[in-house]
Amino acid sequence: FKVSHDIELFNDINGVISFVNKWEKKRHDLPFEIDGIVIKVDDINLQQEMGVTAKSPRWAVSYKFKAQQLSTTLESITYQVGRTGAITPVANLKPIFLAGTIVKRASLHNKDQMEKIDIREGDTLFIEKGGEIIPKVVGVDLNNRDPFSRPVEYIQNCPYCNTQLIRKSGDAKHYCINSKGCFPQIRGVFEHFISRKAMNIDGLGSETIELLIKEGLIQNISDLYFLKRSDLLRLDRMADKSVDNLLTAIRQSNSVPFSRVLFGLGIRYVGETVSKVLVNNFKTIDNIIGANMEDLIRVNEIGDKIAQSVIDWFSDMQNIYLINRLKSI
Repeated sequence: FKVSHDIELFNDINGVISFVNKWEKKRHDLPFEIDGIVIKVDDINLQQEMGVTAKSPRWAVSYKFKAQQLSTTLESITYQVGRTGAITPVANLKPIFLAGTIVKRASLHNKDQMEKIDIREGDTLFIEKGGEIIPKVVGVDLNNRDPFSRPVEYIQNCPYCNTQLIRKSGDAKHYCINSKGCFPQIRGVFEHFISRKAMNIDGLGSETIELLIKEGLIQNISDLYFLKRSDLLRLDRMADKSVDNLLTAIRQSNSVPFSRVLFGLGIRYVGETVSKVLVNNFKTIDNIIGANMEDLIRVNEIGDKIAQSVIDWFSDMQNIYLINRLKSI
């Protein structure tokens, strides 16, 4: 590993603060990009005593520098549909070079956020990168606004399948509820299932998934395990070796741990950690299917929202059919 030579040890917080202030000014002189300073307790015994959380150590903290901010023009607003049907408005920007990359797009999150900053097409926007990575809109330059500009009307129908959007009480996002017939949602379910933290199926990218869906070879995730070599070979850009590699990767995914399969199903609110908690407590998919609200919320880290989402997902007979088909593989 290449280790930085600019590491220093201090006996009090004032030394740490001076180090941070120094590098906030000097960071642009480095031959690589940094977005902050990591501060650690330099005592192994203290580290062990302080311990760790599920995601990070308690004996280390990352101090982030103030993000670089630039202005650019909002050229248009488009809307993305996620695998759960969530609608995300996106600002399409006049490209700018910001914190090491060209930025062309930034999430506007939801209708409330758009109304909060009163964003309009043609506006001059202030852009920065959250954690020096994710571009975000932090404000509008009202002094440069066209006096004839009009407020943006948030869409009422899905941009892909035209289904009327809904917004549940207490939820910031709008949703397309056509989960079985909205192409971005169908594709998103497959992309989540094959992802590295779920089934980890190599050789199956977004373009291949789109092709398989459009050719009618897959409709739900269990169909992946019934793909035939002869069907794949007749598709564009699918040669002998790539088909064999794909089928091998699909077969190998049978051996991933149960918690990753559960995570791969894409049940709302059931992420990596919750999947592991459910598997540790219920052991089998049948036990999870049979669990009621009381059984679920009795488990540490499982609240009402997660429990209801699990019950709703397994109450759908199409999902039960999917589970039974996966069990038969």
